[in-house]
Amino acid sequence: MLELVSVSGYSKRDVKGPQAFAGKAASARRGGLLHGTKVSTTGGWKRVERLVAGDLVRTLDHGFQELRRVSVDRIVVPGDERRSEHLPVLVPSRAAYNGRPVWLMPEQGVALDQGKLAVGIEGISVIPARLLSGVGRLKSDTPAQSFDVTSLFFDQDELVFIEGGFQAYCASGRMSAAPVRNRVRYEVADDEHADLLIEAVENRGDISALANPLAALPAPMSQEPIFPIRPSMGIRRPGRPGRPDVPALFLRPEWKSQ
Repeated sequence: MLELVSVSGYSKRDVKGPQAFAGKAASARRGGLLHGTKVSTTGGWKRVERLVAGDLVRTLDHGFQELRRVSVDRIVVPGDERRSEHLPVLVPSRAAYNGRPVWLMPEQGVALDQGKLAVGIEGISVIPARLLSGVGRLKSDTPAQSFDVTSLFFDQDELVFIEGGFQAYCASGRMSAAPVRNRVRYEVADDEHADLLIEAVENRGDISALANPLAALPAPMSQEPIFPIRPSMGIRRPGRPGRPDVPALFLRPEWKSQ
């Protein structure tokens, strides 16, 4: 039986426009984000295929981090492929905090908050998305017989926010052994521990340990400080509710009670 195959390439900082494929075969059972998946950046939510090296991406533990490298792969799925470990996982609309379907590659790591599962363990654990098949309405399938996947690389391992409220694990893309300050190492669960965590998720009947609603808000992320808007000098807002007799220097028409 044929297996999935992929063709890979990568972009550097000065690459602009569509990515070119290098024509090298890569592992089929792999991670990455399917094209069309939205990622949280300083400019709001962007499709992963539009990201280039130098963009700032929102991460779980380090704020906005600069994207160092982008790898693009072409995946081809044989028509008779049925093995779940070689198929993406479909997250149907509203199965998490997603208004439309989201696809996860089988070996794409996703963060799981162990503290929400009452298993006596705290902290984040990373599990492969293929283990989510069968949890709730999630299932192994394929969006098409061929599709493109992008992998993101940073100075250190990161968890980035993608649509649906998921946090996707992105391995370090550093080529040198120079130390990174304030490095956070994420635990990648082995199969036995991951199975226990998935069982706990199923017993709870929800996937709140995997998806965070605060990570699913489709709003731009400002890097500038936000200051409250104050009335102009000489203009005072009316008193608080319950204190109608507090004097005001001037009331704008829209502030006056009807």
